[in-house]
This record gives sequence, structure tokens and C-alpha cells, in this order.
Amino acid sequence: MITAIAQGLRRHWIMATLVTAGVVLRAITIFAYKPALMFFGDSYAYVVAAQRFQPPNDRPFGYPFVLRLLSYVGDLNAVTIVQHIVGVALAIILYVVVIGRGARPWLAALAATPLLVDSYLIQIEHNILSETMFASLLFGAVLIVTKAELSPRWAAVAGAFLAAAALTRTVAIPIAAIFVGYLLIRKLGMKVLIGFAVAMLVPIVWYMSWFASYFGSFTTSDSSGRFLYGRVAVFADCSTVDLTKAEATLCDNSIPSARPNANFYVWASDSPVQALSAYGNKSDKIASSFSRKIILAQPLTYARYVITDFAHYFAPGKYTTRVDSPLGAWQFPTTYADPVASSAVARYDLAGNPIQPKIEAGPALFLKSYQGVVYTQGPILLAGLVLGLLAGWIDRGRRRWDGPFIALVGIAVLAVPCLTVMFDYRYGLPAIPLFMLSGAIGLQALLERRAQRARALDPVADELAVEPQPRHRQRQRPRRPAWVIATLTASALAVLAAVVWAAPLSRNPGFETYVSYRAELGTLGVALSKPEPVKNVLDVTEQKFQTGSIIATKTGAVAVPQRFMNAVDQAGGLVVFGAARGRETRTNYNSGLRYVTFDNGWVFWSRLGGAHAVYGDVYAAWYSPKVRARLKEPISDVETSAEGGAFQIFAGGSITQYADGSIKVTVNPKRPSTASTPGGSLEPSRPASATTP
Repeated sequence: MITAIAQGLRRHWIMATLVTAGVVLRAITIFAYKPALMFFGDSYAYVVAAQRFQPPNDRPFGYPFVLRLLSYVGDLNAVTIVQHIVGVALAIILYVVVIGRGARPWLAALAATPLLVDSYLIQIEHNILSETMFASLLFGAVLIVTKAELSPRWAAVAGAFLAAAALTRTVAIPIAAIFVGYLLIRKLGMKVLIGFAVAMLVPIVWYMSWFASYFGSFTTSDSSGRFLYGRVAVFADCSTVDLTKAEATLCDNSIPSARPNANFYVWASDSPVQALSAYGNKSDKIASSFSRKIILAQPLTYARYVITDFAHYFAPGKYTTRVDSPLGAWQFPTTYADPVASSAVARYDLAGNPIQPKIEAGPALFLKSYQGVVYTQGPILLAGLVLGLLAGWIDRGRRRWDGPFIALVGIAVLAVPCLTVMFDYRYGLPAIPLFMLSGAIGLQALLERRAQRARALDPVADELAVEPQPRHRQRQRPRRPAWVIATLTASALAVLAAVVWAAPLSRNPGFETYVSYRAELGTLGVALSKPEPVKNVLDVTEQKFQTGSIIATKTGAVAVPQRFMNAVDQAGGLVVFGAARGRETRTNYNSGLRYVTFDNGWVFWSRLGGAHAVYGDVYAAWYSPKVRARLKEPISDVETSAEGGAFQIFAGGSITQYADGSIKVTVNPKRPSTASTPGGSLEPSRPASATTP
């Protein structure tokens, strides 16, 4: 056995060295960043969806499903370790597949090299993101359908892999057309095609039904129109199209060269899409209609942006332009949070509990320097693409057009985001194993053709001949009826779904608010405490940060900036105010005046006036909409009289509480404006008052 291992290492020493390097690099990454890297928006949306166990409205549930499953065995650290293992496993599988096609070990190792040492692949594996999972599922589907002998059962497995990829990233759905075309070219029969189609469609249709139960639309996402709007908004010329009133809201009248990238139009709070009066699926339909009209009116401009972005993936080096997604998010960080790159080291675990992040400066600096040198250059991907396409002509028929098929799948992985979203190096990473495999197939075809020509000229010269693919005797296995296989598969999936449903994760409103407030990127600063129950207030917790607090109940949570919390604490704390019910909001009559609502009081704040709270019996008298509209906001704190009553001044009057419990509401009469008073002076007036028991 030892001799066999030694011989194997001697024959595959290049791959063994590369695997060792890949494992060491990933170990350094795990040691440098604990527990994981988080990309703001996506990473947190996946964790929140995993906690809720419901489909997100803007991305599929496949990755949150895996997060819930992994929560049984560990936390974010476990997720990144599994993803790193998958990354190394993909490289080994690619190596074995290329060797199985008769290639020399050096060629197979060359194809696997990017998967093992590419710094951007290693970095994305350490993110709580779906790319690694999507790449492995799509690659698995490709490997299965390119089997030399594809039975209906294996075709069904390939369809299931592609369905899982589609429920991880929806880009796999249009790619299914390439799979169907490839199966038709191979002429394997209707059973194979039906097995593949059914196995893919059933999970997707079931997921769309589940999605519809939450959002009312039979689809996998109700955000495709919004993403397409981001694609076209960077160049849209609204003067060239006839738009509805709602669609016209989406226009940006600034010149294209001054416009931000697509991320702004999709996500920013001041994006035109946020001004739509419609929400959810309705706003998505408006954005989709607007985008289609712009594309039809400016087809050449749209094509130019798409082609430019697609070609960008094959350019040397790493760079981004004004309309691209920033590169910094996919580079190893040296700080805990980078608001510009929208990335951070996780400060919360899968359950939404605060944890202590850690960056080891030495390894982090090494990885940062390493990433500046070692990554897959665009021309390498282009070579893999071209060689894959040429393989169909060089070796047509014998390999069933595998090279062109795999190359086309890789092209689709890059092209779909260019058509529907924007350029982002992250979207190109899952295409690397595909282009490496198609390139290896094409290069192997060239070597075999060269060897054949050499043998034709000189039968003795066989140095360039590749090793023949070993033939394995196929064992005859007893066939099981299709209904037995279907029953066993459905039962296994049902058990898996039940296990995932019962995972040790539950909804965490405090964490959801932490995410929505962009606190991970520094909005609230560093956490000063864990969520702690508020004494004498049922089911309310407070977590304090440097610049505010998150106040949570079982059904929701609110982030309250510290300038409001100071007034709450001065008035007696949450024991007096109860839970926060609304986040910081601007009044409709003064853009500089903000307020936060609580169960038993409100706090107002302005830059000049500071913070003032209204609570207790004064709040009960002020809370009536009619009184509130006339008195408006408090301009002083509550004062306690010697008799035990209370008094507070408001912008439009005052409220007095007497010792016997009676309340007097005083409303200042309207004064003439300075414009109607000679000299601009205001005449004093007598207040009108009303007393209520």
C-alpha cells in the first residue's frame, strides 16, 4: 500500500504540490479572518432568510437552506471551512476528470491550478455567499451530462443538480436551454431528455409555489425588474421613450457620465426606484416595463454596455470602472469593516448573537499582498473558452461536442449578469472551473491530433501520444423500477426538509434591524453589550452600541440613535417608555426635525433644539391626533411642580398636569406673519386654553 501511494505521488506530484499549496492558503485565510467575511446586503440577507425559514424576495433560498443545515454542526466558521473544502474538492474532481479523458498529469494539473491558488476564489470561499455552492452544483451538472454513457437516471441526477444551482442563483435557469440543446445534439433519446427536464422542473415549480404563498407571484424572485432597471439606468435617455407617470419617476436627468453604478439604482435609499408609490411585485413590474422600453429605444447603447462588460472578464489584470461593482469587496481586508467596499468581518453568528471578530494582521497582510499577484488572468479564461469551442471542430463527434457545450455554459454564466445586472468580478468566479475544463478538453484534442499526425509520418515516433483512457468493465446491476427510485428520493428529500426546518435557528428581530441599519459597516459603532432584557418590561431587550441602541421585542426591533436614547434615559429609561415602535423619522412639516416613537412616549430631536421627550400623563393628553396636530413637538423637557404636577412647553402651546390629575392643554393662537406686520414685529396675544379632567 505504501508503495502504491509513493508511486501515485510520484506520478501526480504536480497536483499534490498544488493541493498542498491550496490547503495551506485556505488554512491561512481561516486563521486570518474569524469567523467569516460578510458582504453587506447579500451575506446578511442569506442569514436572515435562514433564521426565518422563508424565501427572500430578491434571491433564492438554496444557500439559506444549507446555512440552516450547517447550523447543526457549527457556526460561520463551519460554513467557511466547508466552502474551502468544496473549493479544493472541485479542483481535485477537475483533475480526475481531465486525467480520465486521457490527458497527461501536467495538463490536468494546469487546468486545476486556478481553482487551488486563485486568491479571489479563496477570498469568496471565506464569504458567507452562494458562489462556491453555485459553482459546485453547476459544475456537477455539467460533468454528469457529459458522461460517455448517460442513462435516464443519471440525466435526472443532472437535472436535480441544475435545479439546485437555479435555486441558489437564478442565472442557472436560462442556462438550462444550453443543457437541453446539448442533450438533443447527442441524440440520447426522449427518456434521457424527459428525465433531465422533470428532475429540474419539479423542484423549481415547487419553489415558485412556495414563493407565491408569501409574495403572491408565481416566480423565484420579484426583483428581476429592479435589477434590470439598474442595468439600464446608467445610460437611459427618457426623452426617447413614451413613459407612464409611474415610469417617468425612474428617470435620472443627470448626464450618463455623472451617474453612479447600477447598485445605487437598485439599493440606495435615494434611488428613483424608492420614490415609486408601488411596492413589492408592483414596483418590480414598473421597473421592468421602464427597462424594456429603454432597451427597445436604445438597443445599440444597451448592446455596447453588455459587450463591454462581457469583454471586461477577459481583460488582463483586475480593474473596475465607474459603472462596475467595486473590486474592494472581493479583496482581503485589513480592517474590520469597509463601508466603501460594503464588506466586514462578521460580528454576529448564524443565530444573530454578537461575537468577537478577529483579524490576524500578519496573515491578513500576506493574503493582501498575495492577492495582488496570484489570480486568474482574463486572457487565461479567454484561452479556455476558445480552446473549448475549437474542440468541437478538432475532435468533432468522438467527444460529443463536450468542449463547446462547457464553453457555452461558461459564456452564459458571464453573459446573463451582463444582460440583466452589471459587471462584477464576483459573477465571473463560477465560470473559472468551466473554462478550465473546456480549455483542457480543447488542448487535449490538439495534442491528440498532433500525435496522430506524428504517427502517420513515423509509426515509431510515439512520444507525444497520450495515455489511452482505461476501459472499465461495467458490472450489470439489478434494475429498480422507476417508482421505487422516485419514492426513495422523495422520502429522502422530505426527511432532509424536516431536518432543516427543525434547525436550531429562529427569527431574531434584533439582528434583522442590525442588518437593515447597516450597523455592521459602522453605523452604530462597536457593540458595548449583548442584548439584555429590560427590567420590569416584558419581552423587551436592549443592546447598546457606541452611537445608539437596538430595542427588540419578539415581533420586531428598532435601532435608536444615541441622541434619542439620551432623552429616554434622562426621563427614566425604557421602564417609562416601553419598546420602540418606529425608527427615526422626519416630520412632514420640518425636514430638520426627527422623532422616534415608543409604546409610552415620543422623542423629538433637531440639530438646534436638541432632544426632548414627551411621556407619562402629559403624553396621554398630547397623543390625541387633534391635540398633537396643534401643539406639535415639545420644545422643553417635562418640569415637575412642587405640588406634584407636571408642565411641558410645545411648539404650539403647553400642557399642564395638576396634582389632582386634571390636565390643561393650552394652544397658542395663530400669530400674524412678519410679512403682514409693519416693521416685521409680532404682537403678543393671550393664549387660549382648555381643561380636561
